[in-house]
Amino acid sequence: MNPAIPDFLIAGAAKSGTTSLIADLKHHPDVYTPGAELNYFSHFFKNGSEWYCSHFPDREKTQGEKSTSYLYEVDCHQRIFNHHPGMKLIILLREPVKRAFSNWTMRYNQSRLLKQTHQYNRRNSPVIDNIGFSHLFNYYLTNNSELTRRQEPLDIFERGRYIEQIEHLLGIFPKEQLLILISEQYYHDPAETLSKVSRFLNINGFPEGTCTWKRKTEYTVNLDHGTATALQRFYKPFNDRLFEFLGREIDEWKP
Repeated sequence: MNPAIPDFLIAGAAKSGTTSLIADLKHHPDVYTPGAELNYFSHFFKNGSEWYCSHFPDREKTQGEKSTSYLYEVDCHQRIFNHHPGMKLIILLREPVKRAFSNWTMRYNQSRLLKQTHQYNRRNSPVIDNIGFSHLFNYYLTNNSELTRRQEPLDIFERGRYIEQIEHLLGIFPKEQLLILISEQYYHDPAETLSKVSRFLNINGFPEGTCTWKRKTEYTVNLDHGTATALQRFYKPFNDRLFEFLGREIDEWKP
């Protein structure tokens, strides 16, 4: 089976509107997408390219999928390139403090956070003894090991260092094969964002009124100001490098 499919990937970031974007693409008459995240290049690579390509049966349409692990788990970047050097990659970025808190809230509500913490504590010392958002962030800050910082649940904070993930991609893919979008701009002006996507994928424009953006995580607790400020300070050097790469600041991310 020809491995040069799919044509595009929505690679991340998690909790940045990627589910809404793939839903919009699913409703586009020129696009086929299988729906659920396949996570082939990151988690199920052993299944083989024939298994992966079998999810994309419509050769008459532009085909793609969404798996947010593809941005953060940098070891899969070379696999994506080897599979299809011409792959187009769409990246949605959300202000990293809000993204981290949304990610923590989702995992907490789904009871995944407690399970991930138990698994982490079996492998590492000192253990995480409080899974509250601010406590978990403070534990993350005191941990100097890149290996452990990338483990769940500490990856909640590591995932917001977007520029490092983008730079790793750009060590493999040419810049013109990346489309970087801002979640807050997608939310406020979906038509403009979808227009950028259609031009990038070389497909017809989206039908008028297309936008399935919807907040899916309910916040059961509030993010306190002190923790938010500490996170903003932490992410500032990474955001500054991102702004330099983009050639502009992102006004929607300003405190």
